[in-house]
Amino acid sequence: MRGVVVRKTRYIGIVAVALAIAAGVAAMEQNTVSAQSNESVRHCVIAVSGVKHGVFVTQPEVCFGSQVAAAIYAASPNSDTVTWKHFATWKHFARSPAKRTIGVHFTDTSFGGSSVRIVGTTCDRGVWYPSGSWNNNIESSRHFCGASSTSFYDSPNCLGLPRRIFREADTLGHMNNRASCVRYG
Repeated sequence: MRGVVVRKTRYIGIVAVALAIAAGVAAMEQNTVSAQSNESVRHCVIAVSGVKHGVFVTQPEVCFGSQVAAAIYAASPNSDTVTWKHFATWKHFARSPAKRTIGVHFTDTSFGGSSVRIVGTTCDRGVWYPSGSWNNNIESSRHFCGASSTSFYDSPNCLGLPRRIFREADTLGHMNNRASCVRYG
């Protein structure tokens, strides 16, 4: 029995150290990105905190200088409310719902340029309205909603002929730089 306790303690210690290192790297990158111009490449995370009338309720985007830092942040439990100081509070994560990446969208073809990662607990036909620099600025995308599709619309009402993807698309073709509405699942 003592061996099991020792292994669990070591595992928790290793996870805590990994989270602390990741938090430090990501925090440094977040500060670097905020000091850069708006034209530089950035990798953002938008957390879905709920769905209201079929539309994702989202938190403000959090941006980093690399996709790795954005992915680490997105994988953190409760990334819709977590700040890097929360990594020191292990119990904060015990209550957190499991978040997952729903989709990753890129400003350039072939998954290049800046990216925005949408994270939440469900795809469930939710709609995201790209705003700010993301509106009409998506050229490629990766989809993580299982066998269902992600649909991109030119109309902000999700009307018209969509471009659907089922896994990934290195170009959105006729929808390049035209997506004003994205429907998941």
